[in-house]
Amino acid sequence: MRNHLIRQQRQQLDTLIQQRDRLMTKESELRRQHQALEQARESLSGLPRVVSGASLLNQGLIKQQLTRVLDGHQQQLMVAEQDQDRLARLSRQQAGKVKGLELLEQQREQQEWQRRQRQEWENQLEWCLNRR
Repeated sequence: MRNHLIRQQRQQLDTLIQQRDRLMTKESELRRQHQALEQARESLSGLPRVVSGASLLNQGLIKQQLTRVLDGHQQQLMVAEQDQDRLARLSRQQAGKVKGLELLEQQREQQEWQRRQRQEWENQLEWCLNRR
């Protein structure tokens, strides 16, 4: 039963680590996309201004849309960072639980071994005393 509990806690830890790794990948991809969008917005600002009103309006609309997308990405990045921090904290807590359970099981096994050893010594002593 105890080994099952330790195994179950290890599986939860592995799941948390996998989630954290997937989230790190997602965050990295969001950062890359965010940089590409920032570059697109900057390059749009660097384009020579064509004097036609339609061109100015299109450039303004594109910049506005890019700003909205960038704001959305920034929000997603912030949420991903918070989730990553939360998963890292949960992973550390779970690792602590697993280690604690393993140490308790090791201590229990050692106590059981000592009890058996003491019982064997007592039996041997009793046998020696009875032989006299």
